[in-house]
Amino acid sequence: MKRAFASFAVMSLAFGGRAIAADLPVAPWPASAPHVFTWTACYLGALVGGGWGHKEFEDPTVFVTGTTTVPSVTVSPSGWLLGAQAGCDFQFAPNEVFGIEGTFSGGRIKGHSDMVPFGAVPGDNATVTARLDALATLTGRLGYAIDRTLVYGKAGFAWANEQFSATGVYLGTPFDIEGPAGRFAWTVGAGVEWAFSDYWAVRLEYDFYDFGNRGVTFIDENAGATVGSLPVKQTIQTVKLGLSFRYTWMPPAAVPVVTK
Repeated sequence: MKRAFASFAVMSLAFGGRAIAADLPVAPWPASAPHVFTWTACYLGALVGGGWGHKEFEDPTVFVTGTTTVPSVTVSPSGWLLGAQAGCDFQFAPNEVFGIEGTFSGGRIKGHSDMVPFGAVPGDNATVTARLDALATLTGRLGYAIDRTLVYGKAGFAWANEQFSATGVYLGTPFDIEGPAGRFAWTVGAGVEWAFSDYWAVRLEYDFYDFGNRGVTFIDENAGATVGSLPVKQTIQTVKLGLSFRYTWMPPAAVPVVTK
């Protein structure tokens, strides 16, 4: 009898404990905190694009013809660019982003204008050519971030390596006049960038460059001598598509998660 009572008491305690445990609240698993994306990062990437321009300068064939009447020549070059960009951004407010960026591109933005030299005889001809081979920039940019999308404007300085030339035949004699030039400009632009991951971003950008009206020194390639300088006024416009790898030294900010 005593043994049966003891067995009943043990079973009651066991089942009763399970019932009490079932009524106790269960602590939830800790939820992982999502992070907030930041534009604060340094980056390095590649770009590809196209450009077009407008160049006005005095006819360099005057160095061959010797005329005192100097007509003007207009060349509208166009072509492609391929290069790289690097910079750093800092998101200093909920939506404001400031950065510094440098770019370098090689390419071929080229155009020419065919003409007849002053005082020419039948068979004479001339071609005036303008070509941009390299373009570099150093700019600051200010943008407004909407999560992973950044709309920005930029401004700064640019440098271009260019080549101006006049080739042809005058009075039956071939001529070749070249004007290599490294020229500085101011530049402004705007674009939109989208970070499709924490480390990669793609952008589309438009830029305008004004090189002013500055002199270019021309050399007679046949004689190997400098023949003079002519003012060249020009502007360039580009549209570029870029892809960048981003590295941030700041860990993503955590969003507090409240569990009930």
